[in-house]
Amino acid sequence: MTDPIVVPPARPAPLRVLACKPRPERQTIHLERFITSEPLELEYLATVLEEEQLTLLDGMVDRRDPCRLARRLQAEMVLISAFITNVHGVLALAERLARLPLPPLVFVGGPHAEVVPEHFFSPGIAGVFFADQLAALRTVVSRLHAGQPFTDVPGVAFPRPDGAFVRNPGPALDPATLPLPRRTLLQDHPGRYRYMYLNRCASVKTAFGCPERCVFCFCTEQQQGRYDARPLDAVVEEIAGLPTDHVFLLDDNFLTSPTRVAEFCDRIAGAGLRKRFIAYGGADFVSRHPDLLARLRAVGLDMLVVGFEFLSDAELAAVHKRARLADNDRTVEVCRALGIELFALFIVDPAWRPEDFRRLASYVRRREIAFATFSTCTVFPGTALSRQLIAAGSPPPGPPWWRYDLLRLHTRPAHLSPLRYYLWLFYLYLVPGFSPATARRLRRLYGTWGFLRLLWLSVRTGFEFLIKLAIWR
Repeated sequence: MTDPIVVPPARPAPLRVLACKPRPERQTIHLERFITSEPLELEYLATVLEEEQLTLLDGMVDRRDPCRLARRLQAEMVLISAFITNVHGVLALAERLARLPLPPLVFVGGPHAEVVPEHFFSPGIAGVFFADQLAALRTVVSRLHAGQPFTDVPGVAFPRPDGAFVRNPGPALDPATLPLPRRTLLQDHPGRYRYMYLNRCASVKTAFGCPERCVFCFCTEQQQGRYDARPLDAVVEEIAGLPTDHVFLLDDNFLTSPTRVAEFCDRIAGAGLRKRFIAYGGADFVSRHPDLLARLRAVGLDMLVVGFEFLSDAELAAVHKRARLADNDRTVEVCRALGIELFALFIVDPAWRPEDFRRLASYVRRREIAFATFSTCTVFPGTALSRQLIAAGSPPPGPPWWRYDLLRLHTRPAHLSPLRYYLWLFYLYLVPGFSPATARRLRRLYGTWGFLRLLWLSVRTGFEFLIKLAIWR
């Protein structure tokens, strides 16, 4: 049994609210040394809650303890935005907050809650936002000001007196209704946010969801499985108002519509904006539309992040990737010809033998790919692949959820010991930096001292990973 939510009396004065993005769990790897994205979800909260007494805490760069901070602020509401690796930490934080002399109402939202809200159904949680989260939050805050019950708000799951949670169906977000974020954190601390070699980097979301249907991908399940784009007028207005020259287009796939990409280029050029952009995109789009990539390069595209995943058409088709190996190769050629830095994402199969690791290393070296990640096959809850395994009677592993960091094994390797598998994975991450051709390019992008620092951080992070594996399997 758990106590029902107690609705406080009407409060016309501003609410004391702490909104936080949790720090990485100690079992995971500190990749914020290389990439620390502006927490756009917190920036939107600063806009939606501008009438409240709001404190923002980005745990990626701010190590203050949220429970102690909530106590000092006498927070009446704590909002937490979380990924799957944060689930255990969020629930532990909710328990600590519940023990404060004046416990706040604790609400959870963010990308993981959008798809698997039930992971946060726990005592101490007053509600989990999973659909049109900003609109639902506005309504809950309005009800709190009026002293009215809020457990019927659409798009939120609330606990009942018996401890079970009830999900109130809600609509998907309409991107046209989004306000322009206030950029509180970026304006106060621009030097905290970077993407690889681009310092002082803002984040902009131009669309929500993804029209692709890759079975392993969590992004295709967000936005209730839909893809919805913002009006480009609002996107360009937001970019024009940014206090930085570097912009991460945070869409799950920016390269979806040739018409929209062309219009984006026209509007950026027409507004006279000179920015350096990073974007996610698919190899099939690049392969079919090199002319549009040239236009994107002309208006500032500096880096393109592409999911290459596998090195055979059969493997790509098995996970419902639209691109094929020829598209991946063509993407390398297009990006090199245009001077766009390519960030390639690969998936490593636990069924691999040593020769498979060597084949991938050779592929990266021969194509002179300077930026790459190598993720272990991970079946995320809520994905199509997860549903397929459950239907086949082989449900994927469950908690602890911090193991879903894309690096840990979830099945025993077929031909290697776990230690040898992880050493091969470590080797793959060293390949770009120790390849003469890519090392020259990295030195150009980072500078000599920056390149040496990058190598040191890469090796240090790799050994840290191996140590943490020995402690937390």
